Amino acid sequence: MSEAPLWRQAFDAVEHRVTPHADRLTRTPGFARGVTLLRRTQLLARDTVQGATARAWHLVNLPAGSDVARLRAQLGALDREVRRLNLQLETERRRAGAAGTETDDAHAADATDGARPGPPRRRAQRPPRA
Repeated sequence: MSEAPLWRQAFDAVEHRVTPHADRLTRTPGFARGVTLLRRTQLLARDTVQGATARAWHLVNLPAGSDVARLRAQLGALDREVRRLNLQLETERRRAGAAGTETDDAHAADATDGARPGPPRRRAQRPPRA
């Protein structure tokens, strides 16, 4: 096998010299406090900016990202509930069918044996013709 490429030799040499110093630095209590302080500052700055942008969007009567996220969570919960109810309804229908009871035409029309429709697809927006 041939010798390692020149860039790898340079990397290994630098890593060999820097690693012990970096290990000593990162294991100090001051480093841990500094990282904690930096993280808290980042979170405070992010929350401040998100609050300001949300207020700006609401001033022009548009939904902010937090509004959209909340609606998506609600929609997901609603979808899970509908699926659970569909499964429960299908189980009850099968149990009633196995017991020999008849289902009326309205229930037969609601059968969920077919494929579920997917989400609506977005259509391409075409520029208006002049």
